[in-house]
Amino acid sequence: MDIRCLEGLRGCGGAGFAAAFKWEAVRREAGGDKVVICNADEGEPGTFKDGWLLRHHVQTILRGMQKAAQHCGATRGFVYLRPEYQAHGGILLEAIAALVEEGLLSAGSGQVYAAQSFPGRPAVLASSGLSDCALASLDWHVQHGAQELVGQATAQGGVELAPPSHGYALPPRESGPIPPAPSSGHPFRLDLCWGGGAYICGEETALLESMEGRRPQPRHKPPFPTQSGLWGLPTLINNVETFWWAERLLTGDCKTPAGSHRLYSVSGAVQRPGVYEAPVGLSARALVEDFAGGLREGAEVSCWIPGGAATGILPGSLLDTPLSPDGLSAVGTAPGTAAVVIYSQPTDPRTIAAQIMRFFAQESCSQCTPCRLGCRAAAAWLEGSEAFPQVEVEAQWLEAMELGSICGLGFTAPLVLRQWRRWFCSAEVPA
Repeated sequence: MDIRCLEGLRGCGGAGFAAAFKWEAVRREAGGDKVVICNADEGEPGTFKDGWLLRHHVQTILRGMQKAAQHCGATRGFVYLRPEYQAHGGILLEAIAALVEEGLLSAGSGQVYAAQSFPGRPAVLASSGLSDCALASLDWHVQHGAQELVGQATAQGGVELAPPSHGYALPPRESGPIPPAPSSGHPFRLDLCWGGGAYICGEETALLESMEGRRPQPRHKPPFPTQSGLWGLPTLINNVETFWWAERLLTGDCKTPAGSHRLYSVSGAVQRPGVYEAPVGLSARALVEDFAGGLREGAEVSCWIPGGAATGILPGSLLDTPLSPDGLSAVGTAPGTAAVVIYSQPTDPRTIAAQIMRFFAQESCSQCTPCRLGCRAAAAWLEGSEAFPQVEVEAQWLEAMELGSICGLGFTAPLVLRQWRRWFCSAEVPA
């Protein structure tokens, strides 16, 4: 299979790693057993594009996984699904069954497993009554994150206690042949694994730990998953949107060059919150006005998030910033998951920054001391429950988080505080 058409396609889960490089890295690894995983643990606040894709384009995503497996030589595949996306689980299983009947997937596909969570947190939660957009809202995550996320979310936003849901723990590495799929001739069994219900499970190595039945904490790298992933096998992990683009590029259905467009989740103070395909590099103002129907009547922008909570907050004066790696790098941030959230007056940017840091403090896996303590301290400073330290002391805290954390949560969380400092506060910060 010629995958040169994927050149330019970068992962759409936040890190932006070159997709074709990953596919080739797994293909080059020796051995007959390899794995393909679709990371559908869409936990970045403000992001709901993957949920929309799974509702409306699920077959395209699964066909993209099948092509990836055929290219890499993988025989096992899993969709690691965010547990709040209960309705999507049924959609996925129906689509898998249809592809088995079509002969594209091997017989036996469609098993359901449950990944390991943190103690006291159920592996699967129901969310009937809440839309994908509502699930992605920053306020919802802050109110129901970490220890408070203990049951079934209601339409009113409360929780009802519920026992852990269905699904069996993923067994140790299985042996035995997988039958070839009749249409492709390639053996590929694809199953569903419910996620562990934590933000950190979106980090690819924490995801693997979760699937293998351990506490979902990130691994040290190297080795990378492409070398040693699930069960120690070479493993390709891509985001939902990445597989969607890959399938369309490989079949010629996509008429735009790889990497020239993205799906944007747009929410907040706009007329039409939703998911929009738009060019990489258009401005946030153009995205809001030309796609999302403009601001709500009478709204004036207080601040906005360019790519999910981890990319921090920017002032309304920067709405003309291009939503591209270079454009956002110039203002100290990155495209992230392409989730644009608009906040209107009188929302206080400090409140939004504090909410984000409290969310990170709740969702830190606690493995790395700089992240565990640093996120809590930054949240306390922004909330006003503790006075800000001297500037040089604060800088030391943030540097320790960036240098002493294993995964992206710890070394990107300081961006939130740095952005707030840069764009919204004077040199003197009140306690």
